[in-house]
Amino acid sequence: MRIRYIEIFHAVMQCGTVKGAADLLHITQPAATRLLQQAEAHVGVPLFQRVRGRLLPTAEAHQLFPEVEQLYLHLDAVRRVATNLGRTSEAMLRVLCVPGLALEALPQALGRWSRQHAKARISLRTLHSRQIAESLALREADVGFAFEPSSHPALLSEVLAHARLVCVGTGLDSSVAIEALATHPVVDLDPADPLGRLLHSACLAHEVQPDARVLAHSYHAAIELAAHGFGWALVDSITAGYASRHPALSVQPLVPEIPVTVYWLRPRDLPSSAAADALVAQMRRVLAGAASPAP
Repeated sequence: MRIRYIEIFHAVMQCGTVKGAADLLHITQPAATRLLQQAEAHVGVPLFQRVRGRLLPTAEAHQLFPEVEQLYLHLDAVRRVATNLGRTSEAMLRVLCVPGLALEALPQALGRWSRQHAKARISLRTLHSRQIAESLALREADVGFAFEPSSHPALLSEVLAHARLVCVGTGLDSSVAIEALATHPVVDLDPADPLGRLLHSACLAHEVQPDARVLAHSYHAAIELAAHGFGWALVDSITAGYASRHPALSVQPLVPEIPVTVYWLRPRDLPSSAAADALVAQMRRVLAGAASPAP
């Protein structure tokens, strides 16, 4: 029995007239009459008797109605779920992000995203890249943003944006050669950190021993330390936008170029939601405008 036949039968059982059923279904009365006739032809027996302008259910209709009522309730539940998916009124988007992207890039993306998802709720946690992968593998979140991919078989990793390592400091008016890190104080990065590994690998390849006065475990802290005279901060060109808070600081590329890649991750066996996909798209736009270091 087709869904439209179920709808007209249920509506007539509720209203007792074709006009009432038509109003309930937001269709014209002639359309409701034709639909009811088609439903009865499909069943093969009359479902209603026409008595003084009203439709009285036949014995067959009374036998059919309990089953239709159950099916109709399930159909109504499907409609409500579909409506909520579109409105995301009850949705909770669980987001994980590395600290370097959580202070500026992600809030900008969420600000744009929320204009189309005003009723959606957000859970945001800041973790390091490996912690993000572990949490996603346990299905504790829907999407994560990190500076390295994950090889975990339960996760999917996709490139979101490309950036590069830059120098942030005072008195910088041109690109900085990696060899200069040996003769000028720098704020070093943890070798276990994704960017720290890139930096230390490049220094090793060029036989450079950085003049590290401070070891920072936060990119934004490294920039603050640079602003207070502890040396050049070595961060990605996206996080380097934070340096604009300090007029004395400038941002210059580190040469040769050390590429930095931003990834978005999600559980492999969970379908991505429209809300998560929209946030990834907004992050892509924000990062595209933030990845290039200032000239």
